[in-house]
Amino acid sequence: MIARIILLMLLAGGLLPAPALAQLQMTIKPSLPGLPTDEKADEKIYCRPPLPQSDSRLLGPKTCLPQREWDRLHAEGLDVGADGKSVVASEKYRTLRGP
Repeated sequence: MIARIILLMLLAGGLLPAPALAQLQMTIKPSLPGLPTDEKADEKIYCRPPLPQSDSRLLGPKTCLPQREWDRLHAEGLDVGADGKSVVASEKYRTLRGP
């Protein structure tokens, strides 16, 4: 902004000829790097936070699965256990449908 004011003052005063102004202009066009767009929404990985284990005071591991796998398990009324390995009946499913 200040540089433009100085240039205008120099032009108005006749100290800098008009063609010199064209030489001083610079255009910067930033561009973002290309990101892969072929990744589908179903292939995104969702990580569930660690859950308390029934046989220990420690938390189980963080469980990470693709979103489509979580959707498949929940559609069947299942979930991954607190140990991160076993597949168990979902608490939500058991609450709504009974034992």
